[in-house]
Amino acid sequence: MPNCFYLPDRVTARADARVNNDTVRDLFRGFSFHRSEMIITPGADNLLVIGAPAMPTLPNDAEYIIHADEKGLAVAARDHSSLMRGYCALLQKIEWASENGQLLIAPVEECSAFKIHNRMIHFCVFPETTLLALKRYIRLAGILQYTHVVLEFWGMLRYDCCSALSWPNAFTKAQIAEVLGEIRNFGMEPIPMFNHLGHATASRVLSGKHVVLDQDPSLYPLFTPDGWSFDTDNPKVPELLRQVRGELYDLFGQGSYFHAGLDESYMYANDLKRYAKLPDFLSALTAEISREGRRPMIWMDMFLPPRAYGDRKPHACAKRCPADCMSVLSRLSPDTVLVDWQYHDKEAPIPTSLYLKDKGFDIMGAPWLDVDNGKAHIDTVAKHGLFGVMETTWHTMAREAYKILPFARACGAAKAPWSDHSGPREETATLLRKLTWEPITYEDAGWMKHQITLGAEKEF
Repeated sequence: MPNCFYLPDRVTARADARVNNDTVRDLFRGFSFHRSEMIITPGADNLLVIGAPAMPTLPNDAEYIIHADEKGLAVAARDHSSLMRGYCALLQKIEWASENGQLLIAPVEECSAFKIHNRMIHFCVFPETTLLALKRYIRLAGILQYTHVVLEFWGMLRYDCCSALSWPNAFTKAQIAEVLGEIRNFGMEPIPMFNHLGHATASRVLSGKHVVLDQDPSLYPLFTPDGWSFDTDNPKVPELLRQVRGELYDLFGQGSYFHAGLDESYMYANDLKRYAKLPDFLSALTAEISREGRRPMIWMDMFLPPRAYGDRKPHACAKRCPADCMSVLSRLSPDTVLVDWQYHDKEAPIPTSLYLKDKGFDIMGAPWLDVDNGKAHIDTVAKHGLFGVMETTWHTMAREAYKILPFARACGAAKAPWSDHSGPREETATLLRKLTWEPITYEDAGWMKHQITLGAEKEF
């Protein structure tokens, strides 16, 4: 192939000092099939250059531009995060030349083409989630050019303020700090999450487990009678939640957001007297998070009336009339980001997101791992100028991790030269192999622990 840049066994990159880290070097090694290494030397801000290529000019409306010719490679970007996204785009252009066994990048000049600025992904850390799996999910999100990673620890982070908030096998802060460092090395921002109302069990409701009460029943007064939600009448609850946030802020470092959850609180949804207490509780909570230097983020199912947008099926917790819902929304801190999770709508526009748009807040659409559902959210956000999208993954990453790829591509993420001729499963598996720097076992390979599982016999 003429005019290509062929990768030698070792390359030297002149780069922005902020990308001189192990993640960047490991990425290069992984995407060059462990046949080439990168040495990084000091270079200009927001640039990465290998060899002596013609230097591209960054358009005003682009995050980054990548360029490759026979003399070298270059990435130019507007800032560190954009530089990393451009670097991830460049790495995906590396090909294996079957005719001579060399690695190459064909001539290319390509700018970022994102439809949406804020492209977030929400990962749950369950007791079944290994540290290696979490790292691989995060690396996959990074190479697919997501901008933010929301981490929700389902009893899997050890807190100093209350040991019962964590299962005995929970990760230490030192272990999670390593994960957070990798998120930042990819140019993404980590967002801490702790559910401040429902899901107080830190366990899925179908499991019957409760991280706190199964370990310390004496703490029952912190929760509603069913144990599922925090009891806002207990004055110890706001203080406990404040201490949890403080520990998460210290661990996560500087950041723009805090996700407070607030979804699926069944007793508050079903009991009008309890629901009537939420305006005061959430007014104080969101104002406090804002004073702490973060924008509050909240799920919206508890604060959507069931029938305000046609005959679509409402959330199970969307039971209050528009006036009751507005009593909550009108009291939120004005910088609160409303995250509208809707998992069944498969055509744009998403009616609930448009309903919320007129309420004066920044709105994010949140699909689950369904391609059509994701596209409907992306199209709604792009067409109506909403704040962004947040892909949710819940427990299904262990089976459907490959579905975060088409969502990212629908947002405008970069492709490999062969992407259009393959499928998301094959390509995701290929990416994960390039993103796995540790020794791998059978159960750690891919995204499923076992390839023969109940109900999966018809899949190939």
